[in-house]
Amino acid sequence: MKVVHRKSPFIRQFSGPGKNGIVCFRFWQAIVASGCPGECAYCFLQTQFPYRRDLYNLKGTLFENLEGIASEAARWLKRPKPAGLIIGENQDGLAFEQPYKRLLGTTPLELLIPLFDNRKLNPTGHTLIVLSKFTDTQSVEAFGPSPNVVLSWSLSLPTIDELYEKKVAPLSKRLTKAASMRKEGYRVRLRLDALAPIPGWESDLEEVVSAVNEIGVELLTAGALRASNADILRRAAIANGRNDSIFDYLDSKDRSGFKYRTGFDFQVQVFRRIRELLDDSIPLGLCKEDQTVWKASGLLWQGCHCLNGKIDPVTSERKHLLTELQERRGELL
Repeated sequence: MKVVHRKSPFIRQFSGPGKNGIVCFRFWQAIVASGCPGECAYCFLQTQFPYRRDLYNLKGTLFENLEGIASEAARWLKRPKPAGLIIGENQDGLAFEQPYKRLLGTTPLELLIPLFDNRKLNPTGHTLIVLSKFTDTQSVEAFGPSPNVVLSWSLSLPTIDELYEKKVAPLSKRLTKAASMRKEGYRVRLRLDALAPIPGWESDLEEVVSAVNEIGVELLTAGALRASNADILRRAAIANGRNDSIFDYLDSKDRSGFKYRTGFDFQVQVFRRIRELLDDSIPLGLCKEDQTVWKASGLLWQGCHCLNGKIDPVTSERKHLLTELQERRGELL
């Protein structure tokens, strides 16, 4: 695992998907580390510049000046409208807790949770969202449940977990951890992503959604397998010793020209089936999908994974653009 000095800010805003019909927002993210030890075959980080040039280690890079994130977060918490800050976009949200404990004597969550829990520092109720495929929640449990901290686990279909997710916590352990934390009173969301039309996906899907219903999460976000450049990502997966056969399920770019995707018919079929299987009390969002997929799947936007909620202030600009596109296309979302 590599250790470097971070020169850029620890908190930044996603630049967004561009002026197109992709339903995704300029969410806020905390860059607490970089890379991931999980070695998932389809991980987009494999093609990113810092890893290709060995500036960062793909399996994990820590920042020796991490403690500087506290002052940045304190300033960010002064924003007047409640928003979400996610850990888990450019790195796993839990995988680096113990490595940081050994290196610095403190962890990203030990630095951030007390700030979000403090009413004086966080009077408007901003939310910290921790996305992970690992199960080390020791730092979180030390503080107890909080209305301003969300734990979220990224899930997959059992077959995809077995074939393409090499060193993350097994799917069964992620589900067990999510269930136990929910039972203890923690806020829990789940993301069911990198869906692909693997043999037996229908029964796999029923198994996973049944578990999601049993846990009773506050939100489920779903997404299909995607890649900015399918050929480059496949070559990177091969070079990193990962199973590249998952990319056989990619078909063509979405209508917005944003990502290579699985076939449109599969996307619509799988998202409709999730909504049929999912308990009515659980909102369903889609991750970085085109408006046409939302419409064909019969889904209405009720918020999505990286946001505080559907009225998160970062949504306003994007919603305006999407509305304009809908009007030009004669579509409704």
